Amino acid sequence: MSESIVRLGVPYTAHRRKRTLLELPEFDAPPAEPLGLMLSWFDSAVQREIREPTAAVLATTDDAGRPSTRSVQAMEFDGRGLVFGSAPGSRKGRHLAARPWASLTFHWKETHQQLTVEGPVETLSAADSDRVFAQRPMSARAKSALTSQSSPLLDEAELLKRVEARLAEEEPVQRPEDWIGYRVVPASIEFWSAGPFTVHRRLRYNRSPETGTSWSSQRLQP
Repeated sequence: MSESIVRLGVPYTAHRRKRTLLELPEFDAPPAEPLGLMLSWFDSAVQREIREPTAAVLATTDDAGRPSTRSVQAMEFDGRGLVFGSAPGSRKGRHLAARPWASLTFHWKETHQQLTVEGPVETLSAADSDRVFAQRPMSARAKSALTSQSSPLLDEAELLKRVEARLAEEEPVQRPEDWIGYRVVPASIEFWSAGPFTVHRRLRYNRSPETGTSWSSQRLQP
């Protein structure tokens, strides 16, 4: 491939001209704690019909400190953190076993907002993992029951046939042992919104490591 520079997509200035910025008073008067604000952002994203409001990029690191990212679906927020599910034998599962700390970033391009949650990761109990697994679409449950995530794929057509056959059965798909729920416990939360002339708005909260309950907030330069 040529080493010449290839510009990707629409010029950035064109995107900037099309922005309709939201009125977000929390940047000027931040609430004392961020969890309620985070929930209100999710509620607003749903009301504004964001295409995938709970889709996030999950960042983890391996035992050598090398990062990797992938998209996941946040299933619920239970007051203690954001919950998603995966196979412990997958790459992210192995990373979390070695270094149980992660970052989740939600990007809503329709409203030019971004939400990033960072913190330690807990493993859910079997009962809680069952509950989270039951929230998944039937096709996702069948796929998880029939595959070993991140293992080499030998025959895609055969796998699709097996998933289709499992979906045709009346018996419910139970959570396989190789699938568990994870909870990212917020240690920091950053709210981001596009601003005029690329002077974007950033509001970051950090949880006190001493108390584990109190929060401090700070506006950051773009």
